[in-house]
Amino acid sequence: MPLIPQIRLVCDILPIIVQVMRNMNRTWWGITNYNTLDKLTHAFHMAEIWDKTAEQYTMVEKLLDPQSDLCDCVTDIEENDVLNYLNLLAFKIKYPGITSGNKTLTDNYLSSGVREKRSAGYGFGGGYNFGWKRSLTDFDGFNFNLSDIELLQDVAEKLADGEQVMTEHVDSAEHWKLWRKMVKHGMEESGYYDLAVFMFCMLN
Repeated sequence: MPLIPQIRLVCDILPIIVQVMRNMNRTWWGITNYNTLDKLTHAFHMAEIWDKTAEQYTMVEKLLDPQSDLCDCVTDIEENDVLNYLNLLAFKIKYPGITSGNKTLTDNYLSSGVREKRSAGYGFGGGYNFGWKRSLTDFDGFNFNLSDIELLQDVAEKLADGEQVMTEHVDSAEHWKLWRKMVKHGMEESGYYDLAVFMFCMLN
């Protein structure tokens, strides 16, 4: 490998490594219930997403008018379900496996008065799967302004999508293969363009 690309590679990855390593003892930082290698993998993956999205953004800003009908639709997050989806994602992070369809797990949340949240590591498998997938979730009648205890039952039953809790960590070559597959296939190529369009319309 030529020297200059090597230097650029080190300059790009070193800040990511430093950020993860200096926060490695803070249990509340980053993705919780994961080890340091898990967090490094996630951090590098997010950097890759931003890098690929930046490439798309450069093209989008040349082609798209921020006053267009498309941007009007994209920025109406209360009507296009973007806000609802983000609320659901936050719910999944707080209550791992809540939409898995695992009645034992969801009943445990309900019976404990939501005190058992984060009792298992929230994973990026299933619907979330280390990236974005097009969602067909029907949020009709949902009000995420309600308290968690008021929403738990409905989220568990009406928004069930089979998404499981990720229990494997990057602690062996075998588990690394699972994580590598998730990272590699976690986001459709069109997702980078969609994210770039959303960012452009929201920022302009």
